[in-house]
This record gives sequence, C-alpha cells and structure tokens, in this order.
Amino acid sequence: MRAATTRSSHQGGQSLIMLTLALVPMFGIMGMVTDLGYMHFVKMEAQTAAEAASKAAIVNLHATVGGALTTCSTSVVCANTITQCPTHITTPQNSIEVGCMYAAQHGFQATGNQNVTYQTGGSSLAGTSAAPPTASGINSVSYWVTYRVAQKVPQMFSSLLGFQNGMVAARSTAVVVGATDCIYALDPSADSALNVNGSAELTAQCGLYVNSSSPTALSCNGHGSSASFAYDATEYDVVGGSGCAPANLANAAANTGLAHITDPLAGLPVPASPPYTCDHTGTFNVDVGGSNPDTTQVPLSPGVYCGGINVKKGTAVFGSGQYIIVGGGIQTQNTNSHIDATAGIFIYNTFGTVGGTTYSFGGINIVANSSANMKAMTSGTYAGVLYFEDRNAPASTDTFSGGSASTYTGTLYALKSEIDLFGNPNLSSAAYTIIVANKINLTGSSQLNDDYSSLSGGNPLTTTAVVE
Repeated sequence: MRAATTRSSHQGGQSLIMLTLALVPMFGIMGMVTDLGYMHFVKMEAQTAAEAASKAAIVNLHATVGGALTTCSTSVVCANTITQCPTHITTPQNSIEVGCMYAAQHGFQATGNQNVTYQTGGSSLAGTSAAPPTASGINSVSYWVTYRVAQKVPQMFSSLLGFQNGMVAARSTAVVVGATDCIYALDPSADSALNVNGSAELTAQCGLYVNSSSPTALSCNGHGSSASFAYDATEYDVVGGSGCAPANLANAAANTGLAHITDPLAGLPVPASPPYTCDHTGTFNVDVGGSNPDTTQVPLSPGVYCGGINVKKGTAVFGSGQYIIVGGGIQTQNTNSHIDATAGIFIYNTFGTVGGTTYSFGGINIVANSSANMKAMTSGTYAGVLYFEDRNAPASTDTFSGGSASTYTGTLYALKSEIDLFGNPNLSSAAYTIIVANKINLTGSSQLNDDYSSLSGGNPLTTTAVVE
C-alpha cells in the first residue's frame, strides 16, 4: 500500500509541473491575442485620425485657395519629403496645420509615443511630385497631401514572451482634382435654372450640375420629346427634378435628388480691393469712322476702366493681362462690332465709387450679330478664368453671344446673375468653356469642350477627394 501511495504522489506532482509549464505559453498566447486586439483598436483610431487630417486639410485648402495652386507659398505648403506636424496647434496658419490640428483632436500628435507627419505635392508645384507616391492610379493632380499617423504601443501580456512594444501606423491621402462637371447653375430653388429654349442644343464633353430643388430645375423649354437631343452631356446632376423628356437627354438619364452644393469657385480671390485708381475714366468707346469699320483696330491695354467698354464700330483688340471694369460693363452694338481678346485676358466686372464718382454696375451684352473671340490666360492665379463678376453685384443677365464667329475659351463666372448664350457661338473651336452662374439659358446650338492641356494647373474648376 505504501508503494502505491508513493507512486500516486509522484504522478500528481509531475502533472502539476506539466500543467504549470503549459500555462506559461498559454497565458502568453492569450496575452498576445489581447495585445493584438488592443493594437487593432489603436490602428483603427489612427486611421480615423489620418483620414480626418487629410480631409480637413484638403477641404480647407480648396475653400481658401481654390484653383490658385500654381506656386508654393505660406498658404500652399509644399513638402516633398515627409515632414513632422507641429504640436499643440491652437490657431492654424495654413491648411496643413488644420490637418495636424484635426489629428490632435482625434488623439494623435507628434509627441511621446506618437508621431504625425505630412507630405504634399502637385502637378504645377516646383520640386514636388505630380502624384501621391502611396496612391496608385492617381496620376497628375493639382494638389495632394498624405498624412501618416503612428504610435508605439507598450505590450502587457506579450511582454512575457519578450515583446515589449508594438507599432501601429496608418495613412490617408486627399487630392484636389479637376471637376467632372463644367456647367453649374447655382440657384437653389428656381424653375428652369438650366434651360434650353426651342430647338436649341447643348453638347458638352463634360457634365452639368443644377443646384435647384425645383421639380423642373433642368428644363427643355419648347423642345419636343421626339426631337434631337436638347442636352448631350456626359452626366446630368440635378438637386431637384428634370422637366425634360427622356428623349431630350443623350447618354444617360438625369441623376436627380442630389445634395445642394456650394459655389465651386468660392475660393477664387478678388483681383484687387477698392478703392481703385482709374486708368480710363468714362465709357471707353470703340467707334471708328470710315466706310470699312470692320478692318479698323483699336488697341486696349490692361488696367482699370471706370465707366465700362462700349464697342460700336471697329475691332477692339485687348492686350494680354487683367481688365478691371468699374461700372458700365462691356457692350457691343451690331455687325460692325468686334472683340479680339485672344492674347489671353482676365476680366473682373465690378462697380463702386472712385475719386468721388459713383459707377453703377453694368453686365455683359455681346449681341448676336456682333463677334467676340475671347481667351483666358494660361498661367497665374486666374489661369482659365475669362470673366469674373463681382459676387456682390446686383442680379442681372449677362449675354455672351456674337454668332458663329464667336468663341469663349475660359470660365464665365457670375454668381448672382443669369448667363445667356444665343446666336450659335462657335464654342466647338474653343478648347474648353466652363459656365458657373446663378441661372443659365441657351438659345441656339453650342458645343462645350474640356481640353485643359493649355493651362499650367489643369482644370480651373476643382473638387476634393480622399483617395486612400
């Protein structure tokens, strides 16, 4: 009996030793699973912080700088190499610091066991990459920013196995890219905010966006349901509804019920702040004599025109540069009225008091039987912008017509006004035409192209996207 008892005691002791030895790796494995679970949680938090940073930075840049992404500056931060975010930001000085601040608000900043970095570039920004190196398939963009968020995570149970620390990392890239739409009617509630009259046709190599919530925001006034297309565009984005028959829309049905958008050119800066100094006072009249006014040219130089420009007889030849029109607008009269502005110009149309004289606002009225060939500049802040109407100007109607001999290469921007195209302007020969207005009305056939290859910064109308 004693021998059996001794043998049993030895077996029990061995089992206890084996159980104890087995518990060590078992606890280690359980601890590793626990630590990995916690690291996965930290990883998700880091990813959220990186995405919040990239989105906040790109949205802020787009809203404050807009399409002026042609040079590196205090506002447009260029960081071709990975750069660490500053810490404890309370008043961000630029969009990059806005992103860094958002990362901090989500629990991550460059201090202690954490690190937050950024890297930027753009297609027209010297010394940087035209495409983000971490997002494959994203080629040339106006601007991109990548935020990286990392944290060293001390291990608890896994430290028993010799793993003292783990590292989690996340990143997110956001970009400013050219918009897919080139026609924007911004009125939030108007009927026929974008309208094609009669047998008119609009052909666009890009899409259109109608911001009105009206059931007939997009309309084909008088266009028969079995007639040729009223609209031939790549897409039709409408907040409200379409009053057009399905046969009036080529390629696809309208995408209705979309969200309201804000002004896509809200970040475009005003070229100069008043008070202005008049380079020309009173209406600048182009009114030549003789029996052949069509062949007589009158040169105009860039500057401030107080009282507007009226082209009656002759050809007004605009030299390359910026034209600020204070009151009066630009008018043409008849078949003897011609505008040649193909050297590359930018027009800012405003109003106000200069030197004690008040100049009332005047819009654009290029009549159907005159001709106008106008082209925007290809570089600088206003690259691709042909006409910019003061955002505080009273609502009016701007007419860009001039018949089949007329072209408008650039962006026509009138936030509060209606833009009318009629007389079949020959937009097909313009590399690109963009229209952003309160309302848009078309009488006559027009074709809008979207070839922005001549512009240093690409499409002047941009939008933002998170690509990773």
